[in-house]
Amino acid sequence: MVYISSLKSITLVGSLFSSPALAQLPLRSLWGSGISGLIDPSLYQHLVPTQSNWDQWGNGWIPQLCLDAIRGENLSPWDVEVFNVHYTDCSQAWTFCRHRGASLSQIDMIDLFGRLPVHERQWVVNIVAVPGANSAYWNGALALFRGSVGVPSVFQHEIGHALDQYNHGSPTVSTRWEWSDAVRQDSCVPDDYSNIGLGEDFAQIGVVAMFERVNPGGLDPAFGQTWHCLINQLTVYRAFQDNAMGQGGVCDRRWADSETVPMGNAKLDPATKPKPNVVFGMPGVSNDTISKVMIETVYSGELFVNETERKRAVKRQEGWMEESKRTRNEKRAGRMRL
Repeated sequence: MVYISSLKSITLVGSLFSSPALAQLPLRSLWGSGISGLIDPSLYQHLVPTQSNWDQWGNGWIPQLCLDAIRGENLSPWDVEVFNVHYTDCSQAWTFCRHRGASLSQIDMIDLFGRLPVHERQWVVNIVAVPGANSAYWNGALALFRGSVGVPSVFQHEIGHALDQYNHGSPTVSTRWEWSDAVRQDSCVPDDYSNIGLGEDFAQIGVVAMFERVNPGGLDPAFGQTWHCLINQLTVYRAFQDNAMGQGGVCDRRWADSETVPMGNAKLDPATKPKPNVVFGMPGVSNDTISKVMIETVYSGELFVNETERKRAVKRQEGWMEESKRTRNEKRAGRMRL
């Protein structure tokens, strides 16, 4: 399968129409009620976690974006664990916020987000996990996950909305004629949820595209030629987003963090206030406007949660944390000898 690297070189299966046309959904659902069981085993195996370490914030402080999200769930911010995650492929950390009642653990959040390519992750400011029915939303620069949705395909779907909004500027790719035309020429979408609308279909095609990238041999070994009914959507998705989906490299842009604020009315020592990781003026920090559009996804189908991989992630993070601690101690000892 040839990956198209330029929008100018897009060639859809069939004729390429010269005028925009409205895509008609719903289309036939290729994989029914959900794709997790088909997609996630390979994503777990082939999306390599990025090495990381993390540190907890002191109690009482929280990023404003996280506070707004937690209050929007009618939850108390005092029940939220705030922590910085330092991945080795970006010099600035990300700040995560986890409610203590969330199904996703801190390590689940670190591991699953760290499996995504850095040029996808760099569009995100905060990751939030809360209790609730299986669902998630993308809101401008924050991804919130409810319930037991700790699988790679869900994280890819939600961050896929970020790529839709930002990776090629305005308007979002899912509202452009190229996407509408591709859907109109195809005869299926990945699953039932894709039929909600063009934006959700775009994000689900992104999950399929990631599977194609990392699964040995792509889609054919897993699905034969059945997936050709959505080949136009996949072709356009690749053309717009392929530059962000490769593993490796380092971040080359970030949003600035939101303000650090108190969780409530308790009096806090200003000296304990954590400093933001990413601020305006740093190289690669964008001054562009962050979208205010919220996109919510409900995951009603069965999700393939790999418990073996969850246990491996715990061991892996323990090793990385020990390595980080050892490196810090060696640097400290070297400074003392000078």
